[in-house]
Amino acid sequence: MTEIGKDQVQIKGGKGKPKTGTLKVSIGYVDSYIGEGQISYGGPGAVARGQLALDIVAERLKFTEVKFDEIRYDLIGLNSLHKDKISKTAHEPYEVRVRVAGRTQNMKEAVRIGNEVETLYTNGPAGGGGAWKAAREVVAMVSTLIPRTQVNYSINYEVT
Repeated sequence: MTEIGKDQVQIKGGKGKPKTGTLKVSIGYVDSYIGEGQISYGGPGAVARGQLALDIVAERLKFTEVKFDEIRYDLIGLNSLHKDKISKTAHEPYEVRVRVAGRTQNMKEAVRIGNEVETLYTNGPAGGGGAWKAAREVVAMVSTLIPRTQVNYSINYEVT
């Protein structure tokens, strides 16, 4: 590239290949849904009550036939990062946060996961508080090639 005047550039030596018959596109689509619920337990026996809460939710999800593809049962503050590999040797914390999260194929089932955690207020171990629940869609991306003939495009520019 050589500057040949004010606001002018000359380009030499460029090489190219003929354009292909396809264009790459990235397409977003709803892949699945995530349902999640959390509740905290504090004080003596917090870990045991948190584990009991997880066991109750697991049984309730089975009993009520909630359909999920994947599910996680975590005690945040104890085993949510490294599971039990490292956590078994740690001192017992004074408080834990129970978290249940599952991937489902529809929003209805995702909502049911959070609802089961919320029921721990009245149907779970004593002293649970700060319950929270949410359900959301998971948007995934896939890249693929499409025929160039299926894409209409135009280039607009303005000289000022």
